[in-house]
Amino acid sequence: MSREQARQVLERAHRVAVATHITPDADAISSLIGLTQLLRRLGREAEPFCDDDLPSRLRAIPHTEEISRVARGSFDLLVSLDASDPARLGQAFAEVEGVPLLNVDHHVTNTRFGAVNWVDPSAVATAEMVLWLVDDLGVPLDRELASILLAGIVGDTVGLRTPNVTPQVMREVIRLMEAGASLPALVDVLFNRRSFAAIRLFGQAVAGVQLEDGVIWAVITREMRHASGLGPASDLSLSSFLISAEEARIAVVFTERDDGKVEVSMRARPGYDVACIALAFGGGGHPPAAGCLVPGPLEEVIPPILSALKAAAQDGRADPFG
Repeated sequence: MSREQARQVLERAHRVAVATHITPDADAISSLIGLTQLLRRLGREAEPFCDDDLPSRLRAIPHTEEISRVARGSFDLLVSLDASDPARLGQAFAEVEGVPLLNVDHHVTNTRFGAVNWVDPSAVATAEMVLWLVDDLGVPLDRELASILLAGIVGDTVGLRTPNVTPQVMREVIRLMEAGASLPALVDVLFNRRSFAAIRLFGQAVAGVQLEDGVIWAVITREMRHASGLGPASDLSLSSFLISAEEARIAVVFTERDDGKVEVSMRARPGYDVACIALAFGGGGHPPAAGCLVPGPLEEVIPPILSALKAAAQDGRADPFG
């Protein structure tokens, strides 16, 4: 399915429920709010949903207070954003039946679960795809909408530092800045701010870090989180920090949730692929950044995932300019 088909489906819709994935990141919330605002500016009724708590830093994105957990009521279109499979939506659409779903995503691991699927792995972020829809649907860019969309692009490219950042992406960033979005402000709120509790937990996790066969990993238990005073929706970005170790080719962080499930966050250097590992364990993502949510207990989750990651760390190419 194409971008043009996605545009046509959105043009025909009147009341739309828009949802993104659990454990949301900046791109998830940026694309969720961005598309909701785009549809409202076209005169449509649009409501945003995310079946999870938001990390505090993402609440700097405008209109996040309007997000609900589960869609209820009458809709003529559902839109999934930045979710590689329906399980990643949690219960967001569980109470809505018989409504067609438009699946918009940029993950190579997307399972094409919609009635209409627009999946474009060439996009650096789903927020970038929403920006393309802004143009396709003829909606003017103002400062608020530009800021919302730039947050997703900056977030998913780790501050415009990932290998898929092209001159075209940079031109889009400049355009969003010219519309009023502040790149320095977004970089600051997305990457440079952590609560004191998060810093305490970060320190505990780093103290127990291990490195073996090119894989560096850390574990965050429920007890560690509770002792630090950190809530369940806090995003430490620890895996992105661990991959900076010179000896590491792949990094992974295992975080035990209160419900007993384990969040697995993976990062890889250029030339190595963690998306295939995440997909094998029910998750998804990109070759350099992926994750999954798996049933516990923690001690049973870690060994098979570490074994798969160690094998992947031997299969890649060590090209720093890859």
